[in-house]
Amino acid sequence: MTSAIARQEKPKIGLDRDAALRLKNNRLGMTIFQASWIMVFLAMIVVNWQLRFSYAQWPPAGVAPFDPLLPSIATLALLLSAAFVRQGWGSLRSGKLGDFLSSWRLALALGGAFMAIIVYEFMTVSEAALATQYGVTLRLMTGFHVVHALAISAVMLRVYRGARSGAYSGGEHEAWAVEGTAKLWYFVAVAWILFYVVLYWIR
Repeated sequence: MTSAIARQEKPKIGLDRDAALRLKNNRLGMTIFQASWIMVFLAMIVVNWQLRFSYAQWPPAGVAPFDPLLPSIATLALLLSAAFVRQGWGSLRSGKLGDFLSSWRLALALGGAFMAIIVYEFMTVSEAALATQYGVTLRLMTGFHVVHALAISAVMLRVYRGARSGAYSGGEHEAWAVEGTAKLWYFVAVAWILFYVVLYWIR
């Protein structure tokens, strides 16, 4: 009897160890991705600085500086969205599926508001600004960021649908899709903060 129980426990311990190793590798892979991809955003910031130093003044003469009001609202929406993602992930780990779904819905709605405002900013750059690197770099940087935000919000939507159908449990090993997606959304928030400061506040 004792030997039979021991034989059942050994495979279970092995499975737990494998799951823990997969989770560890997933987290390491996500960290490497975030560290390497943020360098792309930093490279765009460096290019922005190089371009602005080629002008006698920034923004160039005859070009009005970008108004930070709407981007500031968008930034607040994105930060709140990231906070709801974190809250939702915590709720799922506690086994509170309903709270997770509510938080994730709010995160998606706020993320959508963020993207709508930034797309509006992209579309309404003045002709005078577009005739200079000042306007071109804003379009390049905001467009680049929104593409990432849109792709990751699509993953968030897929995770939300999976959670609603009971695909994830509260355990760390079983809910990596939720954790990984949350970390991708944090990446979107951090990358935008960098762009926001450079584009709208540093003159």
